[in-house]
Amino acid sequence: MKSNPWVAPYLIGGGPNRYAHIERHAVAQRIDGQSVVARAEVLKAAMKNVFLCGEQASLLLDELLGIGEGHARNNFGSSQQMIGAMYSLQPWGETQSARMLTGLAGTGKTQLVQAMKRFFLDRSGGVELAGHGKFLSQPAWFMSLKEGSSLNSLLAPYLNAEIAGVEGKGLPKKSLSQPHLLQLASRVSRRDGVCMIFVDEFQFITKSDQANSLAMSLLLQLISLGPRVVYVANFSLARRMRRRRPEDRHRVLPDPLELLPDASDSADFRNYIVELTRVAPDDFKFEVSEVTGLLHRYTFGIKRAVVELMVGAWAHAKSNRGGRADVTESDVKAAYASSGYLAHRNDVEALWRHSVGGKDIDPDLLNPLRIEDLAGNVVVAQSAIDNFNQRVNERHVESMLTPSERDALAKLAPPKKTKTAGGKVRPLRPGAATKQALLDAFEHVAKDL
Repeated sequence: MKSNPWVAPYLIGGGPNRYAHIERHAVAQRIDGQSVVARAEVLKAAMKNVFLCGEQASLLLDELLGIGEGHARNNFGSSQQMIGAMYSLQPWGETQSARMLTGLAGTGKTQLVQAMKRFFLDRSGGVELAGHGKFLSQPAWFMSLKEGSSLNSLLAPYLNAEIAGVEGKGLPKKSLSQPHLLQLASRVSRRDGVCMIFVDEFQFITKSDQANSLAMSLLLQLISLGPRVVYVANFSLARRMRRRRPEDRHRVLPDPLELLPDASDSADFRNYIVELTRVAPDDFKFEVSEVTGLLHRYTFGIKRAVVELMVGAWAHAKSNRGGRADVTESDVKAAYASSGYLAHRNDVEALWRHSVGGKDIDPDLLNPLRIEDLAGNVVVAQSAIDNFNQRVNERHVESMLTPSERDALAKLAPPKKTKTAGGKVRPLRPGAATKQALLDAFEHVAKDL
């Protein structure tokens, strides 16, 4: 059976090593120079370049490719469908919602998009259409708001030839109106088989209300082109977008993808630490299994924090014990306590406190799109109800005992805690009660019965 040339770029075989060719492994560095600070910068750059496709990254890449494959199958079922679309005023037909790739800052979202770009690097080609010649097949466009947030700056790299054609007809580039630019990009993306648009670094749009509207407007314009849009954003932008109108939220927030920090007991986290030590193997000689737990406690599994901590530990060893010093567990602890790691330490400690029930945390550290654990709430509520019913039953039985039986039972029961005669007045806090607050209060009342 002849393969579909527009679908083929998104297909990937199975197996745990299916993305091994797009990984970025450590390259051992010879870090020369007198300045510890300068050498630490070299070490950091080399460590930041490391990218491994562990289980979580591989599953996310699978899903991203699935989005592209589905869009290709829907829009490039045959050569006839492709030719018909080329002569249509609406080459893509009905547009689809965007997908957000989100996660804590530093978990590796940008590296995941860059890995996707490497995956498509050798999958571009040409498709021959009878009577129409050969057309370029380009699976995806990659954009970053680091390079500008205007529609023109994002689309221009993919439309240079077409824009040059417009200028050749005597029309200056600046005369290309936004509707004309969008129409041109839609037709070019359809012609070139572009089924996905990746937009990175959406947090580079500032946090003002005006920027919130700008982010939404830009996303809706990109969605209107026709390819599926995947945009990368931190939790702060997701939280602001939740306050938009329902019709906007339905276009840019459905079914978000989240890149989580690695778990402490995961092979992915251990493999990542091992790979980082290979950047400077003569300096990191500790047994990784002995420090993995410590590194995870000090970083919450966030890759950017791991790199900062290990580079800080390296710098501490070299500054205090000389150029030949090995990095030890004590250096890791010293780096964690240093002022240079303060920003990461504050976030890490806040995340750990929240993981055990703490409420005081910067909302930008929490995913506002994550589904609440309703099962956990049911367990709390049911436990409170069971305790209440048990106490009611115990008191009902006690009311039917004779005085002598009641005295005998009292001697068998464990001693009760003495209570102060005075009551404790608790001020009522204004504001609407949350579901969690009501559940907590219900459990508290049930225990006091």
